[in-house]
Amino acid sequence: MRFALFLLALLAVIGFAMGFPTRVGISGHEGDLFHMIDAGLRMRNGEIPHLDFMTPLGILSIAPMAMFLSLGFAGGKAALLSNLLVALLIAPAVWWVGQTRMQGWLRMVFGAAMLILAAALIYGGGAAATSLSMFYNRWAWAIVFIMLVGIMWPAPEGERARSLGLLVGIGLSLLALTKMTFFVAFAPPITIILLAQGRVSVAGIAALIGVTVFAITTVILGFAFWQAYAQDLLQVALHSQRTQPGENLISTLSSPKFIAGSVALVGAIIWLRKTGQQKLGLYLLLLAPAFVVTTWQNWGNDPKWLFFVALLVLANLPALPRAREQGFVLATIACVAIAPTMMTMTMSLSRSVFVDWAAFGRIVDEGPISDILLRKERLAESDIVQPAPGLSDGEPLREFNGVTVPDCRLNDGLVRLAVAYAQAVVAHTGDKDAGVFLADLVNIMPLISDLRVLRGGAPWYYGADPGFDDADYVVLPKCPLSVDAREKAMDALEASGLQLELVEETPLMFLFAVNRPQ
Repeated sequence: MRFALFLLALLAVIGFAMGFPTRVGISGHEGDLFHMIDAGLRMRNGEIPHLDFMTPLGILSIAPMAMFLSLGFAGGKAALLSNLLVALLIAPAVWWVGQTRMQGWLRMVFGAAMLILAAALIYGGGAAATSLSMFYNRWAWAIVFIMLVGIMWPAPEGERARSLGLLVGIGLSLLALTKMTFFVAFAPPITIILLAQGRVSVAGIAALIGVTVFAITTVILGFAFWQAYAQDLLQVALHSQRTQPGENLISTLSSPKFIAGSVALVGAIIWLRKTGQQKLGLYLLLLAPAFVVTTWQNWGNDPKWLFFVALLVLANLPALPRAREQGFVLATIACVAIAPTMMTMTMSLSRSVFVDWAAFGRIVDEGPISDILLRKERLAESDIVQPAPGLSDGEPLREFNGVTVPDCRLNDGLVRLAVAYAQAVVAHTGDKDAGVFLADLVNIMPLISDLRVLRGGAPWYYGADPGFDDADYVVLPKCPLSVDAREKAMDALEASGLQLELVEETPLMFLFAVNRPQ
């Protein structure tokens, strides 16, 4: 009862933090939030991810946003309420796992961490900021930890297989439909662990639930949904600038930023085996590749699994003083390494309520992002980076459709650029409803103007030709946010055979009209 009351109290705090604000102040990563709002608006309007627009994210990562947008909320509030919804949905599973597997303060720490993971207003890291970005990664980590505690902590005597099977089956299905990276990484070791434990019935029930979810999704959306999902994942994995969104794989293991975590993980595996808990050590060894690969594939490379490592060690401290001390040391290393992430996520909950609004400026007065404000200095940013004279790498400047593309890029300025591009397009064409393809990383022009969303387009550009067939104009930035995205877009435009006519050049961009056969 005490654990249930604790979770209810924490949910009340989260509910206030998510429900009270009428606007949201964002300090960074606004592009990711705009991307999710764009995808949510598409779903609200009847489009299906993968089938109607390209995204490597699963449909459930977008569905909460789409639901609240359809209820009339603006994008910032929809993001907050999505966090609250996920916290409420996972709370019963958190309670069941904590109540049946844990005792004392560890149970409270586990419960608090899971709800904070679901509701935090920043992806992690150590910055004192509000970003509402990459929230699907936090949701997926919470699901993974709930399943792993359910599997690796002793179950009470007489517990039926269907309870854990239901938890694992639903959990893995949610991962597959939220972010496939987590499913691919964790489904194999979880299956192996269950079979090694002799829990064949649990694995069977989980598999049955997975097949059922697959069948229901196929009946509702068609088998083409899965084909399109696979194509989007392959496009990003093989051809996109987002293949590796952060550090390389070796750095996530051995660089100074991550070495303490790697030592804690390896040390925990060895310690468990040396203290007579060979099976737990083997299970943690099986999970290690999933931890590392998932961290490598997530922007920020936040090793949130260190929380689980510390929890596992603390829950299995032996009676022998020396081994117990060694366990405390390992758990302390893991806790210290992950402390900045856990602290910044915890503290972020207050940032939706206590905001110095004088430091923020509004982006637009109406529309889906009208309740999102950015820091004024971020609204004003537009730093150009270009090769200094005499430091050229010797590569010739790109020629595209009769123009020479400058060798430069922008560090920031997403909002300022989008406003300038949209104003230039409307000023030249007089068409406020034009469909514009932007040869850059993310196109938020439809969110800050009346320019329409491209049918078949992508909220975030991952390569190939999404939206080309519906584009009236192409904006080619002179200094893009992502040079790689611009290069891939130019390659795809040339390969598509679209007839482009230069109709306007500004200091920021080239504007091409798409000439189609009449």
